[in-house]
Amino acid sequence: MRPNQLPVETLRWLERRLASLEQQGRYECAYALRMEVAEWLLGAIDANLAVPAAT
Repeated sequence: MRPNQLPVETLRWLERRLASLEQQGRYECAYALRMEVAEWLLGAIDANLAVPAAT
């Protein structure tokens, strides 16, 4: 896996989380999550993305 490439399970979790936030009308939270992921993928030193624990 290349650096800052999301594992499939993390990508699927993000997609579900974003859909859930948007269904709840929490568009600002969905936007913030997208921006955090974008910063992490771009390799920002101060990005704060932690891979969610498996449930």
